[in-house]
Amino acid sequence: MKIATRAALNYSILTAGILFVFAYVVYFVSEKNREDEFNDRLGYKVIWRSEFIFDAKISDEKIRELHQRNQKLLNEADISVYNSHKDLMFTDIPPLKNNEKYLDRIIKTNKNRIFWQQGDRQYIAFTFQSNGEKYYIIGSAVDVTGKAHISEFKKDIIIIYIISIIVIFIIGFLFSYYTLKPLKDIILQIRDISEHNLNKRLDIPKAKDEIYELTETFNSTFNRLEKSFNNHKQFVTTISHEFRTPLSTLIAELELAKELNITLDDYKISIDNALQDANHASELSSALLDFARASYDVSQISLVNLRLDETLAEAKLSLLQKNTDYKIGINYMDSAGDKDESNYDFYGNPYLLQIAFSNLMENACKYSRDKSCHIEIEVDHQNIKIHFTDHGIGISEKDLSKIFDLFYRGSNKSYEKGNGIGLSIVKRIVEIHQGKLNVTSEVLKGSTFTIQFPSKK
Repeated sequence: MKIATRAALNYSILTAGILFVFAYVVYFVSEKNREDEFNDRLGYKVIWRSEFIFDAKISDEKIRELHQRNQKLLNEADISVYNSHKDLMFTDIPPLKNNEKYLDRIIKTNKNRIFWQQGDRQYIAFTFQSNGEKYYIIGSAVDVTGKAHISEFKKDIIIIYIISIIVIFIIGFLFSYYTLKPLKDIILQIRDISEHNLNKRLDIPKAKDEIYELTETFNSTFNRLEKSFNNHKQFVTTISHEFRTPLSTLIAELELAKELNITLDDYKISIDNALQDANHASELSSALLDFARASYDVSQISLVNLRLDETLAEAKLSLLQKNTDYKIGINYMDSAGDKDESNYDFYGNPYLLQIAFSNLMENACKYSRDKSCHIEIEVDHQNIKIHFTDHGIGISEKDLSKIFDLFYRGSNKSYEKGNGIGLSIVKRIVEIHQGKLNVTSEVLKGSTFTIQFPSKK
Protein backbone atom coordinates (compact mmCIF):
# COMPACT_ATOMS: atom_id res chain seq x y z
CA MET A 1 0.00 0.00 0.00
CA LYS A 2 1.35 3.41 -0.97
CA ILE A 3 2.16 5.89 1.79
CA ALA A 4 -0.43 8.39 0.48
CA THR A 5 -3.20 5.77 0.60
CA ARG A 6 -2.10 4.47 4.00
CA ALA A 7 -1.89 7.99 5.43
CA ALA A 8 -5.32 8.88 4.04
CA LEU A 9 -6.78 5.63 5.42
CA ASN A 10 -5.28 6.16 8.88
CA TYR A 11 -6.43 9.77 8.87
CA SER A 12 -9.95 8.69 7.83
CA ILE A 13 -10.14 6.00 10.53
CA LEU A 14 -9.02 8.45 13.20
CA THR A 15 -11.44 11.11 12.00
CA ALA A 16 -14.22 8.54 11.68
CA GLY A 17 -13.75 7.61 15.33
CA ILE A 18 -13.88 11.24 16.42
CA LEU A 19 -16.95 11.93 14.24
CA PHE A 20 -18.67 8.81 15.56
CA VAL A 21 -18.23 9.96 19.15
CA PHE A 22 -19.44 13.45 18.19
CA ALA A 23 -22.47 12.09 16.27
CA TYR A 24 -23.37 9.72 19.10
CA VAL A 25 -23.20 12.53 21.66
CA VAL A 26 -25.36 14.76 19.44
CA TYR A 27 -27.90 11.96 18.97
CA PHE A 28 -27.87 11.05 22.66
CA VAL A 29 -28.39 14.68 23.73
CA SER A 30 -31.15 15.14 21.15
CA GLU A 31 -32.92 11.97 22.32
CA LYS A 32 -32.59 13.07 25.95
CA ASN A 33 -33.97 16.53 25.13
CA ARG A 34 -36.89 14.95 23.24
CA GLU A 35 -37.63 12.67 26.18
CA ASP A 36 -37.44 15.51 28.73
CA GLU A 37 -39.58 17.80 26.57
CA PHE A 38 -42.20 15.10 26.04
CA ASN A 39 -42.24 14.30 29.77
CA ASP A 40 -43.09 17.93 30.42
CA ARG A 41 -45.92 17.84 27.86
CA LEU A 42 -47.05 14.49 29.21
CA GLY A 43 -47.30 16.00 32.67
CA TYR A 44 -49.50 18.83 31.38
CA LYS A 45 -51.75 16.42 29.48
CA VAL A 46 -52.18 14.08 32.46
CA ILE A 47 -52.94 16.95 34.85
CA TRP A 48 -55.48 18.38 32.42
CA ARG A 49 -57.20 15.02 32.05
CA SER A 50 -57.16 14.46 35.79
CA GLU A 51 -58.83 17.81 36.43
CA PHE A 52 -61.35 17.08 33.72
CA ILE A 53 -62.23 13.71 35.26
CA PHE A 54 -62.69 15.14 38.77
CA ASP A 55 -64.46 18.34 37.70
CA ALA A 56 -66.73 16.99 34.96
CA LYS A 57 -70.00 15.51 36.20
CA ILE A 58 -70.32 12.87 33.51
CA SER A 59 -70.00 9.12 33.48
CA ASP A 60 -66.77 7.18 33.02
CA GLU A 61 -68.07 5.74 29.73
CA LYS A 62 -68.64 9.22 28.34
CA ILE A 63 -65.15 10.30 29.45
CA ARG A 64 -63.59 7.30 27.70
CA GLU A 65 -65.62 8.02 24.56
CA LEU A 66 -64.40 11.62 24.49
CA HIS A 67 -60.84 10.48 25.17
CA GLN A 68 -60.81 7.99 22.33
CA ARG A 69 -62.26 10.61 19.97
CA ASN A 70 -59.65 13.23 20.93
CA GLN A 71 -56.77 10.77 21.00
CA LYS A 72 -56.98 10.24 17.25
CA LEU A 73 -56.57 13.98 16.70
CA LEU A 74 -54.51 15.19 19.69
CA ASN A 75 -52.61 12.09 20.84
CA GLU A 76 -53.91 12.55 24.36
CA ALA A 77 -52.42 10.68 27.30
CA ASP A 78 -54.01 7.57 28.82
CA ILE A 79 -54.42 7.79 32.58
CA SER A 80 -55.25 5.58 35.52
CA VAL A 81 -56.57 7.05 38.79
CA TYR A 82 -55.97 5.43 42.19
CA ASN A 83 -57.26 6.52 45.58
CA SER A 84 -55.14 6.85 48.69
CA HIS A 85 -55.52 3.11 49.33
CA LYS A 86 -54.16 2.31 45.85
CA ASP A 87 -57.57 1.15 44.64
CA LEU A 88 -58.16 1.74 40.92
CA MET A 89 -60.93 4.27 40.42
CA PHE A 90 -60.63 5.04 36.71
CA THR A 91 -58.54 3.95 33.74
CA ASP A 92 -58.44 4.50 29.99
CA ILE A 93 -56.55 1.31 29.30
CA PRO A 94 -55.99 -1.89 31.25
CA PRO A 95 -53.39 -1.02 33.93
CA LEU A 96 -49.97 -2.64 33.91
CA LYS A 97 -49.04 -5.18 36.56
CA ASN A 98 -46.06 -3.12 37.74
CA ASN A 99 -48.13 0.07 38.29
CA GLU A 100 -48.35 -0.81 41.97
CA LYS A 101 -44.54 -0.87 42.17
CA TYR A 102 -44.34 2.72 40.96
CA LEU A 103 -47.14 3.73 43.30
CA ASP A 104 -45.18 2.33 46.24
CA ARG A 105 -42.10 4.22 45.10
CA ILE A 106 -43.88 7.58 44.89
CA ILE A 107 -45.44 6.99 48.30
CA LYS A 108 -42.16 6.02 49.99
CA THR A 109 -40.01 8.69 48.41
CA ASN A 110 -42.57 11.50 48.74
CA LYS A 111 -41.59 12.72 45.29
CA ASN A 112 -43.93 14.99 43.39
CA ARG A 113 -43.62 12.91 40.27
CA ILE A 114 -41.60 10.11 38.73
CA PHE A 115 -40.99 9.15 35.08
CA TRP A 116 -40.12 5.91 33.37
CA GLN A 117 -40.32 4.34 29.94
CA GLN A 118 -41.44 0.93 28.76
CA GLY A 119 -41.04 0.22 25.08
CA ASP A 120 -42.07 3.27 23.07
CA ARG A 121 -44.51 4.48 25.77
CA GLN A 122 -43.45 7.01 28.39
CA TYR A 123 -45.05 7.04 31.85
CA ILE A 124 -45.57 9.57 34.64
CA ALA A 125 -46.83 9.04 38.17
CA PHE A 126 -47.70 11.82 40.66
CA THR A 127 -49.89 12.70 43.62
CA PHE A 128 -53.12 14.66 42.92
CA GLN A 129 -55.27 16.52 45.46
CA SER A 130 -59.03 16.99 44.88
CA ASN A 131 -61.64 18.06 47.47
CA GLY A 132 -59.21 17.36 50.28
CA GLU A 133 -58.61 13.81 49.13
CA LYS A 134 -55.27 12.39 47.89
CA TYR A 135 -55.16 10.46 44.66
CA TYR A 136 -52.39 8.87 42.59
CA ILE A 137 -52.36 9.39 38.87
CA ILE A 138 -50.41 7.28 36.35
CA GLY A 139 -50.39 8.61 32.80
CA SER A 140 -48.73 7.41 29.61
CA ALA A 141 -48.43 8.29 25.97
CA VAL A 142 -46.31 7.67 22.89
CA ASP A 143 -44.32 10.58 21.45
CA VAL A 144 -45.23 9.78 17.88
CA THR A 145 -44.08 13.09 16.42
CA GLY A 146 -40.88 13.25 18.47
CA LYS A 147 -39.98 9.65 17.67
CA ALA A 148 -40.53 10.31 13.97
CA HIS A 149 -38.35 13.41 14.13
CA ILE A 150 -35.57 11.68 16.06
CA SER A 151 -35.70 8.72 13.65
CA GLU A 152 -35.28 11.07 10.70
CA PHE A 153 -32.53 12.85 12.57
CA LYS A 154 -30.78 9.51 13.10
CA LYS A 155 -30.97 8.68 9.40
CA ASP A 156 -29.61 12.13 8.51
CA ILE A 157 -26.70 11.68 10.93
CA ILE A 158 -25.82 8.27 9.43
CA ILE A 159 -25.96 9.63 5.87
CA ILE A 160 -23.92 12.73 6.78
CA TYR A 161 -21.46 10.55 8.70
CA ILE A 162 -20.87 8.23 5.71
CA ILE A 163 -20.56 11.14 3.27
CA SER A 164 -18.17 12.92 5.66
CA ILE A 165 -15.91 9.86 5.89
CA ILE A 166 -15.77 9.56 2.10
CA VAL A 167 -15.02 13.27 1.71
CA ILE A 168 -12.39 13.12 4.48
CA PHE A 169 -10.71 10.13 2.82
CA ILE A 170 -10.60 11.93 -0.55
CA ILE A 171 -9.27 15.13 1.04
CA GLY A 172 -6.77 13.14 3.11
CA PHE A 173 -5.58 11.25 0.05
CA LEU A 174 -5.16 14.46 -1.98
CA PHE A 175 -3.40 16.14 0.94
CA SER A 176 -1.09 13.14 1.41
CA TYR A 177 -0.46 12.88 -2.33
CA TYR A 178 0.57 16.51 -2.72
CA THR A 179 2.55 16.41 0.54
CA LEU A 180 4.47 13.33 -0.61
CA LYS A 181 4.75 14.43 -4.23
CA PRO A 182 8.24 15.90 -3.65
CA LEU A 183 9.35 12.49 -2.34
CA LYS A 184 7.96 10.82 -5.47
CA ASP A 185 9.85 13.33 -7.61
CA ILE A 186 13.03 12.53 -5.66
CA ILE A 187 12.48 8.80 -6.25
CA LEU A 188 12.03 9.35 -10.00
CA GLN A 189 15.19 11.49 -10.13
CA ILE A 190 17.18 8.89 -8.19
CA ARG A 191 16.05 6.16 -10.58
CA ASP A 192 17.60 8.13 -13.44
CA ILE A 193 21.00 8.18 -11.73
CA SER A 194 23.30 5.26 -12.48
CA GLU A 195 26.99 4.56 -12.74
CA HIS A 196 26.92 6.14 -16.19
CA ASN A 197 25.70 9.57 -14.99
CA LEU A 198 26.85 9.88 -11.39
CA ASN A 199 27.44 13.59 -11.99
CA LYS A 200 23.68 14.17 -12.11
CA ARG A 201 22.14 15.70 -8.97
CA LEU A 202 18.67 16.14 -7.52
CA ASP A 203 16.83 19.42 -7.98
CA ILE A 204 16.98 21.37 -4.73
CA PRO A 205 13.62 22.86 -3.61
CA LYS A 206 13.40 26.52 -2.69
CA ALA A 207 11.73 25.97 0.68
CA LYS A 208 14.28 24.98 3.31
CA ASP A 209 12.24 22.21 4.91
CA GLU A 210 12.76 18.49 5.52
CA ILE A 211 12.56 17.79 1.77
CA TYR A 212 15.35 20.32 1.27
CA GLU A 213 17.47 18.56 3.90
CA LEU A 214 16.73 15.16 2.34
CA THR A 215 17.71 16.44 -1.12
CA GLU A 216 20.92 17.94 0.25
CA THR A 217 21.71 14.66 2.00
CA PHE A 218 21.18 12.65 -1.19
CA ASN A 219 23.29 15.08 -3.21
CA SER A 220 26.13 14.94 -0.70
CA THR A 221 25.90 11.14 -0.76
CA PHE A 222 26.06 11.16 -4.57
CA ASN A 223 29.06 13.47 -4.35
CA ARG A 224 30.87 10.94 -2.19
CA LEU A 225 29.77 8.07 -4.42
CA GLU A 226 30.95 9.88 -7.55
CA LYS A 227 34.27 10.68 -5.94
CA SER A 228 34.68 7.12 -4.72
CA PHE A 229 33.64 5.69 -8.08
CA ASN A 230 36.01 7.99 -9.97
CA ASN A 231 38.81 7.14 -7.56
CA HIS A 232 38.08 3.49 -8.06
CA LYS A 233 38.19 3.81 -11.84
CA GLN A 234 41.36 5.88 -11.66
CA PHE A 235 42.84 3.47 -9.14
CA VAL A 236 42.13 0.42 -11.32
CA THR A 237 43.33 2.16 -14.47
CA THR A 238 46.52 3.38 -12.86
CA ILE A 239 47.27 0.05 -11.18
CA SER A 240 46.90 -1.78 -14.47
CA HIS A 241 49.20 0.76 -16.10
CA GLU A 242 51.77 0.86 -13.29
CA PHE A 243 51.97 -2.91 -12.93
CA ARG A 244 52.11 -3.49 -16.66
CA THR A 245 55.52 -1.83 -17.03
CA PRO A 246 57.53 -3.81 -14.43
CA LEU A 247 55.74 -7.06 -15.25
CA SER A 248 56.25 -6.59 -18.98
CA THR A 249 59.90 -5.77 -18.42
CA LEU A 250 60.29 -8.78 -16.14
CA ILE A 251 58.69 -11.12 -18.69
CA ALA A 252 60.75 -9.67 -21.53
CA GLU A 253 63.95 -10.02 -19.50
CA LEU A 254 63.22 -13.67 -18.74
CA GLU A 255 62.30 -14.45 -22.34
CA LEU A 256 65.53 -12.85 -23.59
CA ALA A 257 67.52 -14.77 -21.00
CA LYS A 258 65.92 -17.98 -22.16
CA GLU A 259 66.68 -17.38 -25.84
CA LEU A 260 69.93 -15.37 -25.90
CA ASN A 261 71.92 -16.02 -22.73
CA ILE A 262 74.83 -18.40 -23.08
CA THR A 263 77.32 -17.78 -20.30
CA LEU A 264 76.84 -17.78 -16.54
CA ASP A 265 77.53 -14.04 -16.38
CA ASP A 266 74.77 -13.40 -18.89
CA TYR A 267 72.32 -15.31 -16.71
CA LYS A 268 73.46 -13.43 -13.60
CA ILE A 269 72.88 -10.10 -15.33
CA SER A 270 69.40 -11.22 -16.47
CA ILE A 271 68.54 -12.48 -12.98
CA ASP A 272 69.69 -9.18 -11.44
CA ASN A 273 67.53 -7.22 -13.88
CA ALA A 274 64.56 -9.50 -13.22
CA LEU A 275 65.01 -9.13 -9.46
CA GLN A 276 65.13 -5.37 -9.85
CA ASP A 277 61.84 -5.38 -11.78
CA ALA A 278 60.30 -7.82 -9.28
CA ASN A 279 61.36 -5.61 -6.36
CA HIS A 280 59.81 -2.61 -8.08
CA ALA A 281 56.53 -4.51 -8.51
CA SER A 282 56.71 -5.64 -4.87
CA GLU A 283 57.28 -2.10 -3.64
CA LEU A 284 54.39 -0.88 -5.77
CA SER A 285 52.05 -3.57 -4.42
CA SER A 286 53.12 -2.80 -0.83
CA ALA A 287 52.48 0.90 -1.36
CA LEU A 288 49.05 0.19 -2.83
CA LEU A 289 48.25 -2.12 0.09
CA ASP A 290 49.24 0.63 2.53
CA PHE A 291 47.06 3.10 0.67
CA ALA A 292 44.13 0.69 0.82
CA ARG A 293 44.60 0.29 4.57
CA ALA A 294 44.79 4.05 5.00
CA SER A 295 41.55 4.38 3.05
CA TYR A 296 39.55 2.18 5.43
CA ASP A 297 36.54 3.55 7.24
CA VAL A 298 37.79 5.21 10.43
CA SER A 299 35.37 3.14 12.50
CA GLN A 300 37.11 -0.04 11.24
CA ILE A 301 40.60 1.08 12.31
CA SER A 302 41.88 0.01 15.72
CA LEU A 303 43.14 2.96 17.80
CA VAL A 304 45.19 2.61 20.99
CA ASN A 305 46.99 4.84 23.48
CA LEU A 306 50.62 5.42 22.46
CA ARG A 307 53.61 7.74 22.71
CA LEU A 308 53.88 9.68 19.46
CA ASP A 309 57.62 10.28 19.86
CA GLU A 310 58.22 6.57 20.44
CA THR A 311 56.23 5.67 17.32
CA LEU A 312 58.34 8.20 15.39
CA ALA A 313 61.57 6.64 16.76
CA GLU A 314 60.39 3.13 15.78
CA ALA A 315 59.68 4.32 12.25
CA LYS A 316 63.16 5.85 12.12
CA LEU A 317 64.85 2.61 13.24
CA SER A 318 62.86 0.53 10.78
CA LEU A 319 63.84 2.82 7.91
CA LEU A 320 67.53 2.89 8.90
CA GLN A 321 67.65 -0.90 8.97
CA LYS A 322 66.64 -0.98 5.29
CA ASN A 323 68.75 2.05 4.27
CA THR A 324 71.95 2.30 6.28
CA ASP A 325 73.17 5.34 4.38
CA TYR A 326 70.26 7.52 5.53
CA LYS A 327 70.88 10.13 8.25
CA ILE A 328 67.88 10.95 10.43
CA GLY A 329 67.93 13.12 13.53
CA ILE A 330 65.08 13.82 15.99
CA ASN A 331 65.11 16.96 18.11
CA TYR A 332 62.61 17.77 20.92
CA MET A 333 61.52 21.43 20.93
CA ASP A 334 59.93 21.65 24.40
CA SER A 335 58.48 25.09 25.10
CA ALA A 336 59.69 26.86 28.29
CA GLY A 337 61.74 23.82 29.30
CA ASP A 338 58.70 21.59 29.72
CA LYS A 339 59.94 17.98 29.81
CA ASP A 340 56.64 16.31 30.66
CA GLU A 341 56.58 13.02 28.76
CA SER A 342 52.77 12.93 28.82
CA ASN A 343 52.84 15.80 26.31
CA TYR A 344 53.43 13.19 23.60
CA ASP A 345 50.60 10.85 24.60
CA PHE A 346 48.35 10.17 21.63
CA TYR A 347 45.41 8.01 20.59
CA GLY A 348 46.00 6.41 17.19
CA ASN A 349 47.03 3.42 15.10
CA PRO A 350 50.78 2.78 15.48
CA TYR A 351 51.11 0.81 12.22
CA LEU A 352 49.57 3.55 10.05
CA LEU A 353 51.49 6.30 11.87
CA GLN A 354 54.78 4.48 11.26
CA ILE A 355 53.92 4.23 7.55
CA ALA A 356 53.26 7.99 7.39
CA PHE A 357 56.46 8.90 9.27
CA SER A 358 58.56 6.45 7.22
CA ASN A 359 57.28 7.87 3.93
CA LEU A 360 58.10 11.44 4.92
CA MET A 361 61.57 10.49 6.23
CA GLU A 362 62.32 8.36 3.17
CA ASN A 363 61.26 11.13 0.76
CA ALA A 364 63.44 13.64 2.63
CA CYS A 365 66.45 11.35 2.43
CA LYS A 366 65.88 10.26 -1.18
CA TYR A 367 65.68 13.77 -2.55
CA SER A 368 68.62 15.16 -0.51
CA ARG A 369 72.19 14.88 -1.71
CA ASP A 370 73.37 14.14 1.81
CA LYS A 371 70.59 11.56 2.35
CA SER A 372 69.53 13.30 5.58
CA CYS A 373 66.29 14.27 7.29
CA HIS A 374 66.03 16.60 10.26
CA ILE A 375 62.95 16.10 12.49
CA GLU A 376 61.64 18.49 15.14
CA ILE A 377 58.80 17.54 17.48
CA GLU A 378 57.12 20.11 19.71
CA VAL A 379 54.00 20.64 21.83
CA ASP A 380 52.31 23.97 21.23
CA HIS A 381 48.87 25.10 22.46
CA GLN A 382 47.37 21.64 22.87
CA ASN A 383 48.84 20.48 19.55
CA ILE A 384 51.70 18.19 18.69
CA LYS A 385 53.70 19.35 15.69
CA ILE A 386 56.28 17.28 13.82
CA HIS A 387 58.49 18.98 11.21
CA PHE A 388 60.32 16.87 8.58
CA THR A 389 62.99 19.03 6.94
CA ASP A 390 65.45 18.25 4.17
CA HIS A 391 67.95 20.26 2.15
CA GLY A 392 67.21 18.59 -1.12
CA ILE A 393 66.03 19.61 -4.57
CA GLY A 394 62.76 21.08 -3.33
CA ILE A 395 59.33 21.14 -4.96
CA SER A 396 58.23 23.64 -7.59
CA GLU A 397 55.26 25.90 -6.91
CA LYS A 398 53.42 24.22 -9.78
CA ASP A 399 53.73 20.79 -8.18
CA LEU A 400 52.92 21.81 -4.59
CA SER A 401 49.13 21.72 -5.09
CA LYS A 402 49.23 18.23 -6.67
CA ILE A 403 51.85 16.29 -4.74
CA PHE A 404 49.18 14.64 -2.53
CA ASP A 405 47.21 13.34 -5.53
CA LEU A 406 47.40 9.59 -6.03
CA PHE A 407 50.11 8.50 -8.55
CA TYR A 408 51.13 12.09 -9.22
CA ARG A 409 54.84 12.66 -9.74
CA GLY A 410 56.25 16.13 -10.22
CA SER A 411 59.11 17.48 -12.22
CA ASN A 412 61.59 15.77 -9.86
CA LYS A 413 60.55 12.28 -10.98
CA SER A 414 63.75 11.91 -12.98
CA TYR A 415 65.80 12.46 -9.83
CA GLU A 416 64.65 9.34 -7.99
CA LYS A 417 62.41 6.36 -8.75
CA GLY A 418 58.97 6.30 -7.20
CA ASN A 419 55.32 5.50 -7.79
CA GLY A 420 53.51 8.64 -6.63
CA ILE A 421 51.60 6.92 -3.83
CA GLY A 422 53.57 7.75 -0.65
CA LEU A 423 52.33 11.30 -0.01
CA SER A 424 48.72 10.28 -0.74
CA ILE A 425 49.06 7.62 1.96
CA VAL A 426 50.56 10.14 4.40
CA LYS A 427 47.76 12.66 3.86
CA ARG A 428 45.05 10.03 4.35
CA ILE A 429 46.65 8.68 7.55
CA VAL A 430 46.96 12.20 8.99
CA GLU A 431 43.28 12.89 8.19
CA ILE A 432 42.25 9.62 9.87
CA HIS A 433 43.94 10.88 13.06
CA GLN A 434 42.21 14.29 12.74
CA GLY A 435 45.48 16.02 11.95
CA LYS A 436 46.70 18.50 9.37
CA LEU A 437 49.53 18.17 6.84
CA ASN A 438 51.28 21.24 5.42
CA VAL A 439 54.32 21.67 3.20
CA THR A 440 56.64 24.53 2.42
CA SER A 441 59.35 24.20 -0.16
CA GLU A 442 61.88 26.14 -2.21
CA VAL A 443 63.50 24.73 -5.30
CA LEU A 444 67.14 23.66 -4.75
CA LYS A 445 66.98 24.61 -1.08
CA GLY A 446 64.74 21.94 0.45
CA SER A 447 61.28 21.20 1.83
CA THR A 448 59.57 21.02 5.21
CA PHE A 449 56.54 18.81 5.81
CA THR A 450 54.65 19.62 9.03
CA ILE A 451 52.16 17.31 10.69
CA GLN A 452 49.92 18.81 13.37
CA PHE A 453 48.00 16.45 15.66
CA PRO A 454 45.59 17.42 18.46
CA SER A 455 47.17 16.63 21.83
CA LYS A 456 45.51 14.06 24.08
CA LYS A 457 45.86 16.32 27.11
